[in-house]
Amino acid sequence: MTELNFKIEKYEGPLDLLLALIAKHKIDIFDIPIAEIAEQYNAYLDAMKQMDMEIAGEFIVMAAELMLIKSRMLLPRQEGQEDPRKPLVDALLEHRRAQQTALFLRTQAETYYDRYPKPADELNDPTYHRQHAAGLLAEAFARIAERLELERSQRQETTLFKRMETRYYTVQEKMDEVYGRLKHSGRVSFEHMFDGAQSRGEVIAIFLAVLEAVRFGRIDVDHTQGDLYLSLSDSFEDLPADEESEFN
Repeated sequence: MTELNFKIEKYEGPLDLLLALIAKHKIDIFDIPIAEIAEQYNAYLDAMKQMDMEIAGEFIVMAAELMLIKSRMLLPRQEGQEDPRKPLVDALLEHRRAQQTALFLRTQAETYYDRYPKPADELNDPTYHRQHAAGLLAEAFARIAERLELERSQRQETTLFKRMETRYYTVQEKMDEVYGRLKHSGRVSFEHMFDGAQSRGEVIAIFLAVLEAVRFGRIDVDHTQGDLYLSLSDSFEDLPADEESEFN
């Protein structure tokens, strides 16, 4: 090992000094050359004496411990016997972890000492709460169905193929149409949502689509001056676009 050329600094304890020597000479902490590190350690103590620096008793104790370990290293080691350096290595590792933790905490304190956490915002309840009576949608649907049935009975079907024609509608298909219409118009009355419906099946599909959209929280319903109005909810874009209706 090269001659000690170490700036005389004050260390809090002997473990600090040993870790500094190990770091300076790039020594493997798990394979410490005790004879050489003891030599460097004692050289540091001698330098302190020459400068009339007071040496704490714990530094002297560590010097004696290093000499004891050095002497044990010279003896033949029996099978299964613990490495004489192990207690020292364990102490150094624990001390180094404490140093690293102290450095981290000091850095965090310097960074955040003048910062104050912002209170957490209150989370809005994502549950959909109806602002209308539960039966209003059913009553409105009953009126629409009655009106469409009357219009249907007044129309005379003259073509056999028209009378036999059957068109099936899925709830998901109608949900997409409802969303598209509300995106375009912004706010649509519940009854006008059924404009253009050609059959009882289509009316039912639209009604179920509206119910599903309300259940998913994608549509808001408000009751204004005796009429029901539909509009897209504020959280429409945040909800999954691929939700499937249980009626499909």
